[in-house]
Amino acid sequence: MVHALESFTLHGADAVTLDDLCLQVGVSKRTFFRYFTSKEDAAMTPLQDLWREFLRRLDSEPQSRDADATVLSVLRDTLVASIRECAARDANWTRLTLLALGLDAVHPSFTAHNLRFCDEAVQAALSTLAPVLGISDTDDPRPRLLLDLFLVASRDAQRVWMRRPEDGDSAESLVLLLNRTVAALPASLELKAPQV
Repeated sequence: MVHALESFTLHGADAVTLDDLCLQVGVSKRTFFRYFTSKEDAAMTPLQDLWREFLRRLDSEPQSRDADATVLSVLRDTLVASIRECAARDANWTRLTLLALGLDAVHPSFTAHNLRFCDEAVQAALSTLAPVLGISDTDDPRPRLLLDLFLVASRDAQRVWMRRPEDGDSAESLVLLLNRTVAALPASLELKAPQV
């Protein structure tokens, strides 16, 4: 995965074939496909690891939540803990995540792959949250809308993190941007349209 991200970033994703990638790493295509479904899957691994950790935490820690917590704060806190866990587990995670975000920003196939994975993560989170909230995820649109807005806010924070090196490239700088972006969500729903 590291070689894939570095090669795609250096040479361009379209210029690096799967054969090139397998040759660089010294694995067969069969071995590659045991771990990844495509070049896009390999490149988006750091972001997918984040969302997998998010889903794991969301599913395994419902009893530790404050009774007065909003769903939005639970989502934010869970993603913050997931960012910190991914960074603690792998010292290269932030660097690799920045490379993956760079590819996501400029290559439509990487963007599409990442968005599909994120949509699957939202569906999984919705399935986890619906019983906890005591609601039907098919009859009540609010949980899905909230999760979609949360996903957009987190992607926005990641984009800002990638484009503003002056804010730092650490996991904590991403956490600060995520907190700021999520905090802006409620007010963004109240924006007034200009009078014409």
